[in-house]
Amino acid sequence: MYHAPCSRRHFLRAGGVVLALPWLESLASAAEPGAKIGTAPKRMVNICANFGFYGPSFFPKEPGRDYEASEYSALLGDLRERFTIFSGISHPQIGGDHASEACFLTSAQRPKSPTFRNSISLDVLAAKHVGTATRFPLLTMATDDGPGLSYTASGAGIPPLQRPSLIFSRLFLAGKPDQVEAEVARLKRGQSILDRLGDRLLGLKSTLGAQDQRQLDDYNEAVRDMERQLQANQDWARRPKPIVEDTAPVDSTDRSDLIGRVNALFMLARLALRTDSTRVITIALKGSEPAPPIPGVTIGHHGLTHHGKDARKLEQLRAVERAEIDAVRQFLVGLRETTDGAGTLLDQTQVLLGSNLGDASGHGTNNLPILLAGGAWKHGNHIAGDPKKNTPLAQLYVSMLQQFGVETESFGSGNKTIAGLV
Repeated sequence: MYHAPCSRRHFLRAGGVVLALPWLESLASAAEPGAKIGTAPKRMVNICANFGFYGPSFFPKEPGRDYEASEYSALLGDLRERFTIFSGISHPQIGGDHASEACFLTSAQRPKSPTFRNSISLDVLAAKHVGTATRFPLLTMATDDGPGLSYTASGAGIPPLQRPSLIFSRLFLAGKPDQVEAEVARLKRGQSILDRLGDRLLGLKSTLGAQDQRQLDDYNEAVRDMERQLQANQDWARRPKPIVEDTAPVDSTDRSDLIGRVNALFMLARLALRTDSTRVITIALKGSEPAPPIPGVTIGHHGLTHHGKDARKLEQLRAVERAEIDAVRQFLVGLRETTDGAGTLLDQTQVLLGSNLGDASGHGTNNLPILLAGGAWKHGNHIAGDPKKNTPLAQLYVSMLQQFGVETESFGSGNKTIAGLV
């Protein structure tokens, strides 16, 4: 007997009851990228700790699969076969200083140059592939103030969300009917403005030279992307948000509580993936200036990174970073324990952990600490590049994009996939 395909969105409304369901094979829509019948959609989480990780504690000494666990990788315990560590890897021609944070997901070069213009970031390109299949193509968050890690094709930064309570509200709390209609009206006004802009741009094109026409074509494409997203937002505004049993997080007023902020964002990331509210998430772990409330730590995180090999500072720095790694471990375990199709969320989610700084003490940007967990990769390896002639980190991004379903042979400074990752 023929059964008409069942819409997941319709199913969630059935009987007047709204429930948050995990991704289900029988409800996969062929129109959704990565959601073919019998397969769960691909997902991606990118995490950057802007104060770095202490190299001797992060990197194993031996390459290959038989490496002896380093201090930090040992904290990940039985997850060893679910992640790969990379060393001898970085973005070329970035230069030192914290300005390199803007290039972590883009690999754009010379961020301190007066003519610097950033390029599209890994997460934004992945989100474009997802399109309008989820309510939020990209969820970008940060533990504290400052610019984020996500950049559009024109190099414009996407401000990260910081308040856990606000993020939870956007993900899961439904507005009243009049609020929903007001939001739809606002989106329609935005679309009307873009329509008029498009007409004017079309008339302008015939008056321009070839180079200017190419630039205008790029601009037109960005406008079309905005139009598509505005239309999708109108559709999503009238659809019920998923309901979760988890309690909304409380915003911390303690700027020193780095780990508390990290855990709150990881909790939200797991919920967003579980409910298929988004498939691409970026999290900026911004180190705290005050001393974090971690036993034995009395110096601010930033001050600890400039340790100058002082034993007392190094001991405290490692305590802070162990707490960060343990928070990552809990996040990965949560993904592993969450069913997704025939497997788990960790099976379908590539989780990138790293930093824009290799040696935070001297603001060095070579030999970055990089770890990739989850996804369909064969993990349990330490892939060691040349410590003096680093492998371009963007080669790893090419590999990640291809597994995500993006058809590309290059990204930023990477013109091929990274060797050793299968």
